[in-house]
Amino acid sequence: MNYILGFFMVLFAAKGCEEQFNYTSIDYEAASRGVYHHVRVEGNTLISEHSRDGSDRITKELTASQVSELNRLAQTFVATTADDIENPSDAPDRDAAVPVKVLVVGGTYSRSASFDRGNPPARVAPLVGRLLLLAEAP
Repeated sequence: MNYILGFFMVLFAAKGCEEQFNYTSIDYEAASRGVYHHVRVEGNTLISEHSRDGSDRITKELTASQVSELNRLAQTFVATTADDIENPSDAPDRDAAVPVKVLVVGGTYSRSASFDRGNPPARVAPLVGRLLLLAEAP
């Protein structure tokens, strides 16, 4: 009987840990003098814009499987990142690359990464790739 009770306690504890990693929002922003691209996901809504004034804003509703996939990729990024990932390159300082910031926010956590556009760190690359594909897809 104790084994059954223990099993259910572990099951509920694991379910609670899984829920704690659900993202509240995911932000991707690439910005320099001539380039701007902002993608924001809140729940199942994706907003993408290429102008600072928001005149070309596109809003999409994501399917449950797309939200689940983004959440899984965000969980992987959050779980493998102890602190902010900083860009090892100084190319944005010389206008040789567009700086990008990615921010994943959840109920009890936030993780960010800064890197050159087109060159994300391995820990954030799957999330960034999928996010950009969803933003560009019709």
